[in-house]
Amino acid sequence: MPVPAASLALALRAARTAASAVAGTLLAAVALPAAAAEPRAAGEPVLVLAAFPGAGGIDKRALDLVVAHIRPVGVRLQIVRPGTPRPVLQTLLPEANALADTWDARGVLWIDAGSSDELALYVVERDGEQIYGRRIPILPGQSATALESLANIAGAVAEELREGHVAGLAEVKVAPAPPAPAAPPEPAAAPEPAASPAAPANATPTDAAPDLQAPAGPPSPSTRARRDASPLPTFAVLAGYTGANFSSDAPWQSAAAVRASWAPVDYAVLGLGYELMPSTSVGGEQSTFELSRHPVITTGQVRLRLPLGLDLQLGARATVDIVERVPEEGTTQQALTEPPPFPPPPGHGPPPPPPWRWPRMFPQQLPPPEARTDVLVSVAPVAELGVPLTGWLRLKTTVGVDVLLTKPDAAVHPALALSADPVRILAGVGLELGLALPASPAPAGMVRK
Repeated sequence: MPVPAASLALALRAARTAASAVAGTLLAAVALPAAAAEPRAAGEPVLVLAAFPGAGGIDKRALDLVVAHIRPVGVRLQIVRPGTPRPVLQTLLPEANALADTWDARGVLWIDAGSSDELALYVVERDGEQIYGRRIPILPGQSATALESLANIAGAVAEELREGHVAGLAEVKVAPAPPAPAAPPEPAAAPEPAASPAAPANATPTDAAPDLQAPAGPPSPSTRARRDASPLPTFAVLAGYTGANFSSDAPWQSAAAVRASWAPVDYAVLGLGYELMPSTSVGGEQSTFELSRHPVITTGQVRLRLPLGLDLQLGARATVDIVERVPEEGTTQQALTEPPPFPPPPGHGPPPPPPWRWPRMFPQQLPPPEARTDVLVSVAPVAELGVPLTGWLRLKTTVGVDVLLTKPDAAVHPALALSADPVRILAGVGLELGLALPASPAPAGMVRK
């Protein structure tokens, strides 16, 4: 009985599929022991990926797609955001070499999304003397296609850099930087310009000039200022004002705050500070004492980057407050040596005793008060907002709620009685002088943004 042609084709396709599966299984069984016996590399190579900002968030989409295509290649990425609107190719090569040396990277990839009608990818090998690049036009309504093409090219280039050399991109010819203006020469007859070869009528700008050219002009001072102001400080010293309520006798106390901080990583800040607070006289007419405080403060906060160069630090602080109560001379002793007066009876009752009987009625006098020192411990959630003024100076504002964990000793002389508020409102403002240092390279497999 003849077999139909369709059934025969299906049978042949099933046989080929089964044979491929068996062959793949055998190859995997042979390759797995060999792969297990190979020692793993000491570390994956590093690539630096820089993304210039673009309108409509296209640079963010391009960065996400490129990262997704490069991640499977087996390299570590260090992502930087220069902050300039467009790359200046005259300075791109030294900046790329500096980034590669800083992060010990095989090369640097630059994504340029600053133009509305095209995307560009620039690549520099470590210690290289040549820029490679590719431009991708963005047709109307096809930005997703252009982004996908850019990501595919970037993934292929990352694999080439991992192997050691870029071969799939064209060399970029960089125009030399314009020389410094010189004195005008003597007027002379200008020669006639040489006739240039005519270009085809249907030629595009890319066809007429296949080499990539650099944007004209060096970066403006405002662009350099934005680039310098972009890093957040690693080491910083803050000086300013702080205030908080303390007790009913001292409803608000002000102090000069000094703090030193260190950011081991970009998003974490540790600090140690001291508040210089003037002494306050507390008490009534008959008994007063001098209240002195010496708060030592430690802070731990998470730092978040905000637009316009702002930063927000959220965390907590712990305070060890040394509180001294020192009785003042004169008024306190007088209040303790004179016996309390007897009020006249309210219309009835015996009259007050004569003064010579007072010592027998009050045989035990209170001893004179002595200075008392307490250690108060409190914790507070705090929030700090930083506003950049220059590349190294920031304005900081602080708010928080301080919760008292220990209280002043109540078993003291009545003239030194002190009741501190259990919850205190903190507020402060100051200037922070900071120094930014390069952050440490990201661990293997981590992408730093």
